[in-house]
Amino acid sequence: MIVKVHLHTILQRETPEGLQRELNVTILSGSSVTDLMADLGVDLPLDAMLLVVNGRLAQPTYHLQEGDQIHLMPAISGG
Repeated sequence: MIVKVHLHTILQRETPEGLQRELNVTILSGSSVTDLMADLGVDLPLDAMLLVVNGRLAQPTYHLQEGDQIHLMPAISGG
């Protein structure tokens, strides 16, 4: 199944064509947000991320569905 992933800030990928901010990713049925992050090589701790699926905050264990739109956002610390 295919989901659309929006990469924010430091997660954007540099390509010869410029920064890659959106990806269409093929994942296995039953994959969770955590599985997707592992597939993409995102190794930030979960407590340092905001995970948004279809406009709503999501748990790392949320099971993705065909066509979901996922925003992976590193949380910003107020320091």
